[in-house]
Amino acid sequence: MALSGGRDSTVLLHALARHDPERRALPLHVHHGLHPLADAQAEHCRRIAGELGYRCRVLEIRVPEQSGEGVEAAARRLRYRALAQGANAGECILTAHHATDQAETFLLAALKGSGPAGLAAMPSMRRIGPCWLARPLLGVPGAAIAAYAQAHGLRWLEDPTNADLRFDRNFLRREVMPRLAGRFPVERRLGVAAGLQAEVADVLDGLLDPLLDGLRGPGPNCLDVRGLSSQPASRRPWLLRRFITRAGADPPRRRRLLEFLRQLEEAAPDASPALHWDGRSLRTYRGALYLLATAEDGEAEPPHQGLAWPRGAAELQLPDGRVLTRRELQDAGIADPEGVRIGFRQGGEWLRQPDGTRRTLKNLMQEHGIPPWRRARVPLIERDGELIAVLWSR
Repeated sequence: MALSGGRDSTVLLHALARHDPERRALPLHVHHGLHPLADAQAEHCRRIAGELGYRCRVLEIRVPEQSGEGVEAAARRLRYRALAQGANAGECILTAHHATDQAETFLLAALKGSGPAGLAAMPSMRRIGPCWLARPLLGVPGAAIAAYAQAHGLRWLEDPTNADLRFDRNFLRREVMPRLAGRFPVERRLGVAAGLQAEVADVLDGLLDPLLDGLRGPGPNCLDVRGLSSQPASRRPWLLRRFITRAGADPPRRRRLLEFLRQLEEAAPDASPALHWDGRSLRTYRGALYLLATAEDGEAEPPHQGLAWPRGAAELQLPDGRVLTRRELQDAGIADPEGVRIGFRQGGEWLRQPDGTRRTLKNLMQEHGIPPWRRARVPLIERDGELIAVLWSR
C-alpha cells in the first residue's frame, strides 16, 4: 500500500494491519524530495510501519521544477509510476483516497474544463502498469477518517506542502470546500456526480470502440487516416482520445489534440504531422496514424556495435529488451547461426537478393512499408561483415 505518513494513509495501514495477521502487505513510501522535511517523513513512515510489524520500502523520485504539466501533475504521475515499479505484476496497490478527495478531484477537473473521463474523478479500482490500484476508502467521508485516527490515538506527519495555497488542491481544500460544506452535502453530491460521469465515460467508450475497430490501420496501435478524417469533425477528438487510452496511454491535453487533428486535416500529401507528449507520440506514414512509445519513436537508438549470436543459444536479448529466437533466424533463411551477428542500420547497406542482384536497404525498407522511425530498430543479420538477411517483422 502507499504510505505517505499523513493521517489518511496511517489510518489505512492501521486498519489493514487488523486484517493482515501475517503482515503480507508491503507499505511503500514515495520520497518526492519536494520539501526540507522529506527525509524525516520517510523515516517516520519506516517507524510507524515498524510499530505495526511492517517493513516500509522507500521509493525515491525527482520531480522536475520546470514542467509543462506543472509540479502537482508531474509529482502525481511520477508517484504512480514509482508505486507500479515497486510492486510485483498482478499485485494490488492500496491508496487512502476518501470521499473528500473525490469531491476535490471532481471540482479540480471541472475547473480545468475536463470532459466525462476527467469528471469521473478517481475510480475505486484501475490498472496501473502490470498491477492494480485500489481505493478502499473512496466512499468514506473525511470526517470518519479523522474520527478513526482520534479514537485509536494514531500519530502522523502533516506534509508541509499541504499548507501551500499555491497548489490548486490545497486552495480548494482549505478555502473552498469548507464554505461549500457549510451549505451543501458536498462530498455526497459531488461523489454522485463523479459516479454519473464515470457511467457516461463508460457508455461513450462502448460507442466509440466499434468505430475504432473499423478504422484499424496496417499494424498494432495504428489507425487509417482517411477513415478517421471521414468521421464527423466533432467525433474525431473523442475517437483519437479513445484510441490512445485503449492502448493504455494517457492522452495529451485537448487543445494539443485538436491542433494535431487540424494539422492532419490540412497536411500536404508528403507531410507527416506528429504530436509528442509524456513519452508518447502520434506519427503518420503512408496514410496510417501510429501511436508510439518513446523507444519506438527512435529516441532510444540501438547500439552501433553488432551483437554476436551466442554459441548454441536458442535466443538473444537485444539492449531494448526485445528477444530474438533461433526460429526467427531459420524463418529468415539462416539455418546455422554460427558466426552470425545482429546489427542495425547505419546507412549505405546493400542486401543480395535471391536472383543475385543487390538492392539498397533503404529502398527495400521503403518497399516493405517500414516507417522511418522504425528503420533504425529493424534487426539486420550479418556474417563476415556482409548483410545476409533482415528480420522485417521486428
